[in-house]
Amino acid sequence: MNNKTIYAVVDIETTGTSVKDGDRIIQIGCVFIQNHKIINRFATDVNPERAIPAAIERLTGITNKRVKKAPLFDDIAGTLYSLLTNTVFVAHNVNFDLPFINAEFERVGYPILEIEAVDTVSLSQILMPTATSFRLRDLSRTLAIEHRNPHSADSDADATAQLFIHLLHRLRQLPIVTLQQMVDLRADLPRDTADLFGSALELNLNRPKPLPKGTYIKNGLALRESPSMELEPLTPEAVDYPKTKRQKLRLMPADLTWRAEQSKMMNLIYKNYHDTDQHPVKTLLVEAPTGLGKSLGYGLPFAYLTQVGGQTVVSTATTLLQEQFKADTIPALNAIVPFNVSAVIVKGNRHYIDLNRFALTLAIDEPSKQTQLLKLRLLVWLTQTTTGDLDELHLATYSAPYFSEIVHGPVESVPVDSPFYADDFLRRRNRAVQSAQFVIVNHAYLAEHAQALGELLNQPYLVIDEAQDFVRSTIHQRRSTIRFSQIINAIHHVQRTVKSEHGRSLTDTFVADAAMTTQLVGIDHLLLTLDDAIQTITHSLYHKFIGQHRRPENDQTYEQLVDRQALSRQFADLQAALKVCRSAGDILLDELAKLRQKFEGDPEQWEEADDYAFTRFERYARQLDELLAQMLAIVDESMVSDTANLFWLTLGHAGDQNSLQLSGGLLSTEGFLSRHVYQYFQPPLFTGATLFSSKRSTFLLDRYDLDREQVATHRLHSNFDYRQQAELLVATDGPDVAQVSNRDYVSYLVGAIEDLAGSVHKQTMVLFNSLSLIQEVYDWLTLSPVFQDREILAQGVTGSRERIAKRFSHGTDAILLGAGSFWEGVDLPNEQLELLLITRLPFESPDQVFVKAEYNRLTAEGKSPFYNAALPKATLRLRQGVGRLIRTDQDTGAIVILDRRLIDKPYGKSMLNALPADLPMITGTTEQLRMRLVNFFENSSGI
Repeated sequence: MNNKTIYAVVDIETTGTSVKDGDRIIQIGCVFIQNHKIINRFATDVNPERAIPAAIERLTGITNKRVKKAPLFDDIAGTLYSLLTNTVFVAHNVNFDLPFINAEFERVGYPILEIEAVDTVSLSQILMPTATSFRLRDLSRTLAIEHRNPHSADSDADATAQLFIHLLHRLRQLPIVTLQQMVDLRADLPRDTADLFGSALELNLNRPKPLPKGTYIKNGLALRESPSMELEPLTPEAVDYPKTKRQKLRLMPADLTWRAEQSKMMNLIYKNYHDTDQHPVKTLLVEAPTGLGKSLGYGLPFAYLTQVGGQTVVSTATTLLQEQFKADTIPALNAIVPFNVSAVIVKGNRHYIDLNRFALTLAIDEPSKQTQLLKLRLLVWLTQTTTGDLDELHLATYSAPYFSEIVHGPVESVPVDSPFYADDFLRRRNRAVQSAQFVIVNHAYLAEHAQALGELLNQPYLVIDEAQDFVRSTIHQRRSTIRFSQIINAIHHVQRTVKSEHGRSLTDTFVADAAMTTQLVGIDHLLLTLDDAIQTITHSLYHKFIGQHRRPENDQTYEQLVDRQALSRQFADLQAALKVCRSAGDILLDELAKLRQKFEGDPEQWEEADDYAFTRFERYARQLDELLAQMLAIVDESMVSDTANLFWLTLGHAGDQNSLQLSGGLLSTEGFLSRHVYQYFQPPLFTGATLFSSKRSTFLLDRYDLDREQVATHRLHSNFDYRQQAELLVATDGPDVAQVSNRDYVSYLVGAIEDLAGSVHKQTMVLFNSLSLIQEVYDWLTLSPVFQDREILAQGVTGSRERIAKRFSHGTDAILLGAGSFWEGVDLPNEQLELLLITRLPFESPDQVFVKAEYNRLTAEGKSPFYNAALPKATLRLRQGVGRLIRTDQDTGAIVILDRRLIDKPYGKSMLNALPADLPMITGTTEQLRMRLVNFFENSSGI
């Protein structure tokens, strides 16, 4: 493949996906490219001589009537065969288009095309590693490619051709060292896609280009330079804070709307933390409704407070919101204030790539196609990223085994003599933390690292954004779970690095060294002893606390609360096994140190495979040590008599002791947050759109572990006119969930979603309380003819929360099924979301062990679990869910709640009272609500 090569970019539309089942081509589009330019086009409808299914008609717009007069494939076969001969076939999913066309050629008597072929899906995944989706429609939108008629072969072929030209340009821009590594990987990509790397390498060698600006080569990897994070004030002295409306308007750019309540929030914060000679600093709780602009509302005063010293830690609910704050709020601040504002995102270490580990894996032949593709994506990504944050890749999961080999461990795990010591992304991040005004973390990270952050930054300011999620995140972070099977697997991983029949092991490396062989035999014996100890502990816990209870049925997990004293007594009986566990980690790390000394003593004698074997041993030994430490921490916690922690055992779907898990952690944050988080910072600011479940703040203050005398609360007014912008519709014909079977309930939900979402072609989000229920509803909806031409995204099914949220935000007629975090923290303004369906009031399941334990604690204190926990939590959750819909003062939309308890039960009134007072409410049957929805969206004013 070179500049003279003619690429035939092809797309086809068909009656279905299986030639064997009689499916036929109904449209063909071809665009011919040479030397990065389009030189010819060919497109035609094709008479398939069979009926086009209704779903295909809806998808493509190609009707039976339209193709009736089109030529048969027999009639165009000669022309098409001539056009495609001596070209390189290119398609977006080439393993569908080329075999289908070849099957048609064979059917009419032509030989199959034996030509080179390239897949633009794989090529896009590699050369655009940070794209959120690799569908042609989404890539076209990202690259501003005109793509007027998706699922029309001529339009798809033209868009694919422009995409392919763009990808060829990207390939040409890659450094020679990166292209050489991509060639050396010998990746098994679709057809001849990988050959493009060799062609680009040859071209770059013959006509070399300078490295792209900001790119440098280090130890065989092309990397991106990190931008300076040092504060560079534009003025030598502090600039006065703009207190008045006139002063703020003078600073704000024209595209920012003045919001009186936002200005009030700014002044409240600045006065609290600045005018300390007039009053003591208080903890602030500020409820800032959606649309007020709370990020800028607190960002601006803290920017002024830290302009010539000091720092602000901003903690938010998710990694996605961390990225939004840096991508949106920080540039907005820099457009307003007359000095530079800097920020850095901080996440857990395992979000970052370890360059040294990654470089070692490149030398290893990898049979897995998935891992080959990941390596290629990472090589290209490293020429782009300045953070090393793997979240930039928008991968659905990090569960692939390869990630355990390349994710970062503790920053101390990078030795000073590492070739990437100065380039290490964690060390880059830590340098940036010390100079940035805003350090952006998530709640889980704050709960785990509050002391380290506070001490490093000398008691900085603290903003807890999306504060309604803070307690839940903290409790979750402070609870730990040990899967005994995971420890066993870790033991086996270490054993295989010591001695293995497949691949090089340490035994192979030291086969001629008697002393080292003896050491390795000792390690192997230790691992066998440890394996027996873990099996003993698992067996004992299972038979003591689970064996006499019922087994899980219908693939359900089973959870059992365990009394702390009973658990402590059981561990006392297991001291011999626990003693093995306590010593094993230390012994392993001692042996690791001896091995490292051996490797570092004479590095020239080791081959790359030897280094890789040692690195794998080190990684797996440290992982095993971490797992043992986690298990022993739970054991030790159970021995403390005054602990307020909760302990429980869980059986997985398998239902046997091999699936046993031991968990322990905080039952509540009362008494914890003040000791372990707040004391390391200035009095914090809590803010969010839905902090209060009622006019009384007792529930909130108790949960946040706050002293009432030291807190100031403020509830700001919304800018929205809900009476004109939205309607709340409540169904009266839904089933009583407590009385109906799961099958009948799923049937009801599917029917209601079909009736309501199917009656209006609007971006629709459906909120659930259960991921398992999402799976069942998704399975039915994908079979529904009502939604054949609509994209259905489902949390836990079609991708991660972040991935499907971004895809949904780019949709035009999509349906998103979400649970958990989709109730909050998702910003979908304008037409990104117009219809919100809430399947069920968001009460926590009382069967969950920690919910059951909290209710028991409240009962023991003489309090009502329902009114002191269940109802306020559900009310807050409902407020958060409803808040997903109206995000700007231009939005319109409808909310449908499919749970009649909201109007049937006495507590429903208090939940309704927590919603916006001017939100109109309509009740009726599903059919009546369907008609109301149609009228709502047909009315140009929104009502």
